[in-house]
Amino acid sequence: MSSEELVRVSDAEREHAVARLRDASAAGRLTLEELSDRTGLAYAAATRAELEQVVVDLPAAELAPLEPQQRMRLFLGLFWPIVRRGRWRVAPRTVALSLFAPCALDLRKATFPQAEATLFVLSLFGPIAITVPEHLDVDLKVFTVLGPTIERGNPGELPAGAPRLRVLGASLFGPVFLNYRRS
Repeated sequence: MSSEELVRVSDAEREHAVARLRDASAAGRLTLEELSDRTGLAYAAATRAELEQVVVDLPAAELAPLEPQQRMRLFLGLFWPIVRRGRWRVAPRTVALSLFAPCALDLRKATFPQAEATLFVLSLFGPIAITVPEHLDVDLKVFTVLGPTIERGNPGELPAGAPRLRVLGASLFGPVFLNYRRS
């Protein structure tokens, strides 16, 4: 190991590495779980060698996206369930409108191109189930009529720089479930 690799890193170098990790997650190169794990390792790194290991498999600079970034995504279910799971990009604003049908959104393998995203939900006569990975900062503010709002699981410790998901909306005659699960 060279003496350059043993040099202690500064807070600015750690922040630069975390920014690279966020960019890689936004480009779909890292899942939320990988982003969370590597962010923790970046902030714990003491030397340049440790910090380099966190970003060693990422390109030095992200290329501009080939397609324009989607600003809003709409999910609509009318008498038919809304189900979204697997790997997908969360837009800065996502709207899920479900009438007389359940809505199930699984964000465990989703990537967040930005540091904060807002999910607007509106359901009439159908349950809403949102599954998120641990270590995601979730702000849940959903008004329900004749249906409870239930949070299951534990978000765990939130690393600095964790993406934030704001869930806003209303559910009439249906429960709202927020489930924290391991990825």
